[in-house]
Amino acid sequence: MAYIANTAFEARITNNSRDNLSHIAGLYQAGSPAAAADCSAGLLCVRNGRVPNEGFDNPSGTRVYNENTWFMNAAASTVTADDVIFACDTYDTQLLSGKRAGLAYFVGTETLGLGAPAGRYCNFTRINFDNESVYRFGVGNLSAALSTNTFFTIANGLLVPAAAAPTDAGSIYFELRGTGNFVEGTQQSFGYVDVVACKVTVAA
Repeated sequence: MAYIANTAFEARITNNSRDNLSHIAGLYQAGSPAAAADCSAGLLCVRNGRVPNEGFDNPSGTRVYNENTWFMNAAASTVTADDVIFACDTYDTQLLSGKRAGLAYFVGTETLGLGAPAGRYCNFTRINFDNESVYRFGVGNLSAALSTNTFFTIANGLLVPAAAAPTDAGSIYFELRGTGNFVEGTQQSFGYVDVVACKVTVAA
């Protein structure tokens, strides 16, 4: 799939430094059958099986799998607190293809909102739905314009604006904390939303 414009992700208020499982490596896949695809920054994902080690099988021919490297798929609208949700979080440098076949160059400019190219491993950051952790997404990570909505559910890896929070126990959602514009270099760039990751613990 093509990259989504104006997408980005930053973890703003978290306990990541004390959680070794907050960041894992993953390969994004989409479609049916699943195939490697570009993954936009901040796309919300779920794990779908461990990635096998490349070129390493044991003598019996059994596939050897990476311990904590996973295939990732876009999170669907059916996710609940029982699912572990991750966001594509590259913190990468721009990769440009050269004129000669097979050559690529890393460039330290225009790094805001870079996605993960198809077939390349990427960092995925776990979202903690603890009613305290705050994350920043680009306006492109919203499925529709913000308008007056202040709550967001999840569908197809994007934030879906909603007028009210879900009320069923086990539901997960985001609540708007603030908005603004990213700064890229010395200039303002596209807009962002800061959201708190929340979970319904007791049904309303």
